[in-house]
Amino acid sequence: MSKKGKYTRVAKTLDISRRTKFEAVQKNGSQNTTHRISLTALTDEQKVALKHIDLSTITFLFGPAGTGKSHLATVYGVIEFLRGKYERLIFTRPCIEAYGEKLGSLPGDPNEKIAPYMIPLFDILRRVMDQSKINGLIEQHKIITMPLAFQKGVTFYKAFVVADEMQNSLKSQMRMMLTRIGEDSKIVVTGDIQQSDIYTVEKNGLSDAIERFRDVENESISIVELTAASIIRHPIIKIIEEKYSEN
Repeated sequence: MSKKGKYTRVAKTLDISRRTKFEAVQKNGSQNTTHRISLTALTDEQKVALKHIDLSTITFLFGPAGTGKSHLATVYGVIEFLRGKYERLIFTRPCIEAYGEKLGSLPGDPNEKIAPYMIPLFDILRRVMDQSKINGLIEQHKIITMPLAFQKGVTFYKAFVVADEMQNSLKSQMRMMLTRIGEDSKIVVTGDIQQSDIYTVEKNGLSDAIERFRDVENESISIVELTAASIIRHPIIKIIEEKYSEN
């Protein structure tokens, strides 16, 4: 990928004045207090990403570790949910261990089985929401974790969907997940195509989708690449990525 992010496609109708700072007020239940949740782009590439997420129905957001892909998608979804734009937050991830490590069958019901894979997304949630609030929304089925395996026949209705780590999906799984979209919903697909744990002859679902949709002239679908210039987690990650990209 070029350092400028060669796959970033700016829709012709994209208004450069569209907001890149998003805010909502969360009520803190029994404490009868409120606090403000805000999301601001920290790099120029993140500004572009937020504009596309805000404009498009489906956004593919990909790039190296530490660029804020999952954070942008999750916190944007939380804010728009609290503002009443969506009725549900749906989080999904492929249930694949890193680089061939096998943990065996996990105990529990489907939610308990998928819970370990959702830790990174719930860590982000806990940065902006009280745990009691999160628990309440889960009990009300307003925050839903949904394995790819159980999505056939599902319709995403008035939902904001974060499909995370989708470099670990198969092409068939990506197609199935994308076609779940329904009325007043939005999907943000995130991942790092350089860190796929899919060992097949075909491209993983994210790489395939980027190639498949990059020439589609439709503002409803956006593809945005975040490069090393947007690594904000820790400065040393830039060095790590550079060294692993050398061969």
